Amino acid sequence: MRLSSRAPRTTSALLVYVIVLVAFQVFLITVAVEAFQTGDEQLGWATAAVSVILAGLSGGLYRWLRP
Repeated sequence: MRLSSRAPRTTSALLVYVIVLVAFQVFLITVAVEAFQTGDEQLGWATAAVSVILAGLSGGLYRWLRP
């Protein structure tokens, strides 16, 4: 079976998406921790939930990228 010449480009693009999602997740965790420390629990739980969703999405993309 021959691989497409676009396969390496697609893999590289998905890897960039994973890196961006992880960086955004780190930002959200920082916001969540700061929100909990200042007593704004609603913002803390919302950002924590979005961070968990991004972690699942990043894990799914990473698993799909592995050979």
